[in-house]
Amino acid sequence: MKISCNWLKDYCKHDLSAEKLAEGLTNAGLVVDTINPVEDDFCLEVEVTSNRPDCLGFVGVAREVATIVRGKLDIPDVDYDTTDENINDITSVTIEDNELCRRYTARVIKDVKIGPSPEWLQRKISSIGLRPVNNIVDITNYVLMESGQPLHAFDFDKLSENRIVVRKAKKNETMEAIDGSKCVLSDEMLVIADSQKPVAIAGIMGGKETEVSGTTTNILLESAFFDPRSVRRASRKLSLMSDSSYRFERRVDPECVDWASRRATKMILEIAGGQAVEGVIDQNHLEDNKVSVSLKMSRLNGLLGLQIEKDTAKDILENLQFKINSETEDGFSVDVPSFRGDVYREVDLIEEVARIHGYDKIPVKNSIGVKLSQDNRFDKITEKTKNVISGLGFNEVVTDSIVGDSQDIHGTIWSETGSLKILNPIRQDENLLRKALVHNLLRVKKHNQNYGVEKTDIYELSKVYLPKKDDQLPEEKECLCILGEEGYLALKGVIETILSHLNIADSLECVHFDFGLFSSEKSAELRLGDSVLGFIGELSREVISDYDFRSKPCVAELDYNVLIDKTNLESSYRKIPSFPIVTRDLAVVSDEDVTWADIKKCVESLKMNYVDDIEFLDVYRGKQIEKGRKSIAFRIIFRANDKTLKNEEVDVLQEKILANLNNSLGVNLRA
Repeated sequence: MKISCNWLKDYCKHDLSAEKLAEGLTNAGLVVDTINPVEDDFCLEVEVTSNRPDCLGFVGVAREVATIVRGKLDIPDVDYDTTDENINDITSVTIEDNELCRRYTARVIKDVKIGPSPEWLQRKISSIGLRPVNNIVDITNYVLMESGQPLHAFDFDKLSENRIVVRKAKKNETMEAIDGSKCVLSDEMLVIADSQKPVAIAGIMGGKETEVSGTTTNILLESAFFDPRSVRRASRKLSLMSDSSYRFERRVDPECVDWASRRATKMILEIAGGQAVEGVIDQNHLEDNKVSVSLKMSRLNGLLGLQIEKDTAKDILENLQFKINSETEDGFSVDVPSFRGDVYREVDLIEEVARIHGYDKIPVKNSIGVKLSQDNRFDKITEKTKNVISGLGFNEVVTDSIVGDSQDIHGTIWSETGSLKILNPIRQDENLLRKALVHNLLRVKKHNQNYGVEKTDIYELSKVYLPKKDDQLPEEKECLCILGEEGYLALKGVIETILSHLNIADSLECVHFDFGLFSSEKSAELRLGDSVLGFIGELSREVISDYDFRSKPCVAELDYNVLIDKTNLESSYRKIPSFPIVTRDLAVVSDEDVTWADIKKCVESLKMNYVDDIEFLDVYRGKQIEKGRKSIAFRIIFRANDKTLKNEEVDVLQEKILANLNNSLGVNLRA
């Protein structure tokens, strides 16, 4: 809520600067976010919590300020003169739903002159960001901001039969709002109508047809108490929000309804002229639920650790307009004002005293013992893993553990046992616990594609649930699933990068693996030593067709527990090399049963000083290669620590490597 410092002084005189005022309000629980200069004024942005709707008006904030500075709250006079004509002779109000409209007041002012507001009024409402419209509209906005009670002025002569009916809307009934919105109403919405049609949506916005204009001479002034939940539902359903709906949703003060109406009427007579018709129509169906709360000083001081005098506590509460109705030696009982619906317990009164007295006066220990929590191994590794994957351009997703039977269509990765069924699923088509993450990631990919996002690089780290025999609880396996759009080798490179950052010593081995979800040409079982890390593969044509993908995603699903077990969290460093590398890309032809791991081990077995690293590049099967054989391409990186290697030296090393591969594995250099 925006508060003008100059305007606030109309209700409470004080000599605080804008900064000191902001500090005082913040300490009292009304947090001031910003202080903005506005010409010769300052505007405070005050954060008003949902339990304090009484501070959604200047008078409510001024009440807090008056209590803080021990000053006087000055409430404007609302008395005015009327004509001899009685309001009941010219109009009527009928309320058809007393639950949704607990109170409705109507006043009529005749012979008003519509025109611009005086400069002082325009300056005040402009200081808090409101746009001046005309004198009547500006007055209703002024009183709204002053009191927190919304008002609405109708052109009285445009009301059919000059009457008001508060009723529920008829299904598909329509109304054009003041802001030009075309509203299609439903039968649970409360409307203000004349004898024929809706003229306002209760608590939200008036209708275009009956708004005050330059030709208006007679007005009917509405001030009411509408059910907060009804206003909230209608506002959300119509996507129509206003300063009025904001306050009605949080509950207005029922006793302020008539005061705000009288205040606006008096201002209209002073600024726009005219004559107020005698009397008011006040349909009041509110129950008299006065709340009384007792406060014991021993309880207050014991809870706060202070010694606050009884008279001090009484003064604070009385300044906040709580009425003392009885006293005892140890305390007193108060009547809670109607605008403080948040106070109904002793501890609420204690809070009121504490925040005004000052939370800074509550004693605290000089030191508080704090034991810092230690991240466990799982958390550390998980954080590092996620940082690596995210750094490579992948977005984390979180999907539902409950899935449909699509996970069984193409087989499952971790278990061939039937899926665990949920006895009472929320949705009948989703009644199984997931056995893998890959199917959910494919659904995410499909969803994004439907919304025009073609490139979807995503991952998820979560649990899957594998059935056990004899109705035992399922195995909860931690899995990491990655979906990439750059192809098989790129995704394999992502996995290798993860292994590198986790300081995993075991080499990654790819073993050919046939799985219904993946293409037979580009799929593999991933191994780290004797452990199965997981599976990787490019989606098969069938799966791509089933999901109607326009790309060829590649997916890897890993057993995360294997990564946890093999991770080395101790950092190791090596000297940055001083001499350049020399690379040689080789392609060898081998039998189908020879794996890349076999080739790598064969090269490493030579233990050559100058072989720095060996990298897998590609596997080819095709017309140029005879049936039953394949071509494996790889890169050897040579580097010396004391010199720059010459091509002739590298040639000798290369020949030794090829000779050893031929003798050990029967592979030959591809022509």
